Amino acid sequence: MTKNPSRPTTGTLLDRFLDWQIEARHYPGAVIHIERQGRVLARQTAGLRDPDSATPMTEDTLFRIASMTKPIVSTLALMLAEQGRLELDAPFSRWLPELAGMKLVSGQPPAREPTVRDLLRHTSGIAYPGEIHDPQVRAAVAASKLDSQLPLLTPGQILATLATLPLAGEPGPRFRYGFSTDVLGLVIERITGQRLGDALREALFEPLGMHDTGFEVPEANAGRLARAHGDDSFWHGFTDRFVQAQSMGLPMHCGGGGLVSTVADYARFVRLLLGGGEVAGRRLLSEASLGEMFGNQLDPLDPGPTGFTGPGFGFGLGLAVRLDWGAGAVPSTAGELTWFGICGTVVWLHPREQWFALQFSANTRSRMLSRMEFRRTVQSLLDET
Repeated sequence: MTKNPSRPTTGTLLDRFLDWQIEARHYPGAVIHIERQGRVLARQTAGLRDPDSATPMTEDTLFRIASMTKPIVSTLALMLAEQGRLELDAPFSRWLPELAGMKLVSGQPPAREPTVRDLLRHTSGIAYPGEIHDPQVRAAVAASKLDSQLPLLTPGQILATLATLPLAGEPGPRFRYGFSTDVLGLVIERITGQRLGDALREALFEPLGMHDTGFEVPEANAGRLARAHGDDSFWHGFTDRFVQAQSMGLPMHCGGGGLVSTVADYARFVRLLLGGGEVAGRRLLSEASLGEMFGNQLDPLDPGPTGFTGPGFGFGLGLAVRLDWGAGAVPSTAGELTWFGICGTVVWLHPREQWFALQFSANTRSRMLSRMEFRRTVQSLLDET
């Protein structure tokens, strides 16, 4: 098998982890960053940015971060709430009246309308087809093709489609992963009067120096995009839709999964969270809002995001959070947070212990195995330093 071409093997645990991921063809290459209390413990590139051209991986490589867009959009929503422009416990139909009449599969209205908080914690009932248990609801959502066509539709088309679909269940009691953050992005657009990307750039990307993050990849930077192996068909199918959307002029800024970023940029965002909402002496988010973001917002009996994180995790406002009880699939402690992207990116962070770890790669088919093994490797490094 081909060895990592970007660096000599030094024999550290992190090197061995990266070599194994590349040799097992989980991904062509990756960028890793691990930091604790402002000290960089590891920053490494490995393998190839593009396996077809054999271009080496570099630190400035752009990655499609997919659902790692969600914590960023959630942060902006909390900022708007602090400004008095958004109420977390108000029905989101206040800003999106097109969705005021959403009903259950029985044809009855829910006991209460889904709220902005429901969007943030994925308890709105607006779920991806694969997360819906009821076969009738699942079939209806799948038939809409919203999951596959989302970036190619206009906001108006998306709202019109959602208005015809049944909720997957009563809002509130249960975590159902889905289109909630895309809807949240449309709420933000209504409140700000801006496209989501413009609102994010003004509120977060410019203050944080995240100059490589956005919904569109400038033509001059197209060669910096990481690509998966050719036989990782789901990765290519997913990303091709966003390439097509950009050629159409980006009809939808997908708050649930449309951003492109770099490890360096995402690290700036994570430092904002770990830094109590301040950057360079400027407060962007209060500690009270961060407390809500970092705390479990689900019913204690709800299984939460188990299918994505393994057991032992609840969900806050935009991130999964390790509970203070229960078995876990990774060596984590209470209060640790995580989320990931279907294209092969993951963040782990611990506000109390003041560390975070990022692995960015182009990998869909074995992404869960890779991110779990990465977390175990991170723990070994944290224990050694």
